Amino acid sequence: MAVSSKSDSNHNNELHEKLKWSFSCAVDKSDFLRQSEDFKTIEGWYVQGKKTSDNITNSSLASGEMIKELLNHVYPHYTNIIMEKTDMNIKLAEGSMQSDFDIGIVTMKPYVEFIKIVDGEPMPPAKFTFQLDIRTYISIFKAVNKATEYIELKKLGIELEILLLHMPYFYLSEPVKLTTKSFEIQNIRLPRKRQY
Repeated sequence: MAVSSKSDSNHNNELHEKLKWSFSCAVDKSDFLRQSEDFKTIEGWYVQGKKTSDNITNSSLASGEMIKELLNHVYPHYTNIIMEKTDMNIKLAEGSMQSDFDIGIVTMKPYVEFIKIVDGEPMPPAKFTFQLDIRTYISIFKAVNKATEYIELKKLGIELEILLLHMPYFYLSEPVKLTTKSFEIQNIRLPRKRQY
């Protein structure tokens, strides 16, 4: 289990923001998703259920919720994978080490559910399922010894592909590619996994 504090979140903030940007590109800039009847149905629920100000469109509420839920599913899990794989490399090298390595491709299948409430009763959920293929490489990490609480990464490189697998009402015969993003984060500090 990873223990985080406010200072940990500051170091991971850039990773969080880059993932948020990637999800925003996948949701907000995908003509296929935004123009689908499934997405328009969810937008309609927001029109019926939420009062919005003039400067917030109903579609931004639906897409904002989708992006937020994707981040909630992916960010903590992905951060833990990075910490576990890096910690494993440190243990294999018996402590102090500087190295470059590739985590490989991590595949996640997060989903977002929207539930409409009618007369106080929940309707069956409208579920969007995504697939994320994330290739991660780490450049020169440093952990001084096994007691060090942090791992310092000189560079974290990420190649991310986001696919749409399932929609609530429209059948997809094959996954739809929403976006591909590549980015690097310099000088990131992550807490090590605690050993109990």
